[in-house]
Amino acid sequence: MYSTQDDSFVVFVRGARDLGQAPEDVERPLVSCSTYEEARWVRQEYQAPGRECIIRYVGPAGGGD
Repeated sequence: MYSTQDDSFVVFVRGARDLGQAPEDVERPLVSCSTYEEARWVRQEYQAPGRECIIRYVGPAGGGD
């Protein structure tokens, strides 16, 4: 797997998938970023035609009263 900090944004590269296969099954982690802005920059630099990059927040859900 990949190592993350408590709060991070992980950029995944999504590969081609077969019919009926969930998108998460064909994703592989590329990098863990400490800020969303950094993750967006990585996604923009790495993304290409036919190569989709996904950003996911990894950490505790928070907020609320």
